[in-house]
Amino acid sequence: LKGEWVEVSADQEILEQLRLKGYGFEDERSFKLSLVEAAYLAWADKLELFGSKGKGVDPLLRTLSEKRPEDFLRFLVFQDLRRRGRLVRYEPKTPFLRLYPPGAKIGSKAANVLVLPMSEDELIKQNEVLKAVLHAGRLMKRLLLAIVGTESDITYYYAENFMPNKIRDFELDLLPEAEGILIHDRVVIWDPEIASKFYLNGFWGHPMGVRKPKPNKEYRLPLQLSLVEAVYLNRKGVLRIRDSKGRDLSQEEVLDIVRKFRSKADARIITYSFWRDLGYVVKSSAAKYGGHYLIYEKGPGIDHAPYLCVVSYPEELITPVNLLRVGRVATSVNKTLVISVVRGSQILNYRMKWERALR
Repeated sequence: LKGEWVEVSADQEILEQLRLKGYGFEDERSFKLSLVEAAYLAWADKLELFGSKGKGVDPLLRTLSEKRPEDFLRFLVFQDLRRRGRLVRYEPKTPFLRLYPPGAKIGSKAANVLVLPMSEDELIKQNEVLKAVLHAGRLMKRLLLAIVGTESDITYYYAENFMPNKIRDFELDLLPEAEGILIHDRVVIWDPEIASKFYLNGFWGHPMGVRKPKPNKEYRLPLQLSLVEAVYLNRKGVLRIRDSKGRDLSQEEVLDIVRKFRSKADARIITYSFWRDLGYVVKSSAAKYGGHYLIYEKGPGIDHAPYLCVVSYPEELITPVNLLRVGRVATSVNKTLVISVVRGSQILNYRMKWERALR
């Protein structure tokens, strides 16, 4: 054991076997292992450590905790992946491990996944995850989040950059000019004929008193709009918003009301507008799944929403376990979890998928 490395003494055949199995590296004088790799080999009774107090993995883990405590999670994930028979390499000077395709050997295939170990309850900025996603994308690799629980249970989720395609333009010129009345935390179009046209031409709002509206059905009922939805239509010039006394509300007044009732109001408006401008039907009925929006390609009653969207900021503090919880719910209802990160007026999206093969 020398500092943060372990120098290995063995005949060339054994050293070559270590190299082919993805362990260590050779410099001019010796073959070296990282503390993570050495600890795993000692744990597997493949390495005997000389010149230290104690035997087996204990002295290595003690040294790891003293010199590189941030690598303890990497050891747990490295150990887990190796026990599963996967070829994974320690990557110095980065927070990642490199994972190779199943059955790959060193020299036969390149690593195609970067693994990022994360403690389930450690607060991190959303931007840290986003930077890792973009970094992996630039290297033409996938990012695998390894979320480590307090009892060393590990859940794996792929996270990758995602830019949805535009699928259509909503024909807003088909909508009649409407008047909506602000009532507490929503806006209602009372005219049943106008309300019906809004729902029929773009699934705007929700007919009052109808649990699951059917597509292409004319309800002729008042229509309730979410505040975010009302802001979007107001900015598009098809909806005037008035208070209960009939006074027209300016866009800034409406925005102040949204901020009063909705957390992340500005980011939610930008995200809603982003998806609607691409031609998707965006519904706010996602709270039961732990998200902000359900995103449909065709519309409620025609198809199931393929995406569950969570709105975030780069500087927002999150815990990986919350991503895990929402991701598991999304998986259970056959939806892809999309995190829309709003920076200024721009949006960067990444999507998450549970890696079932590593459960």
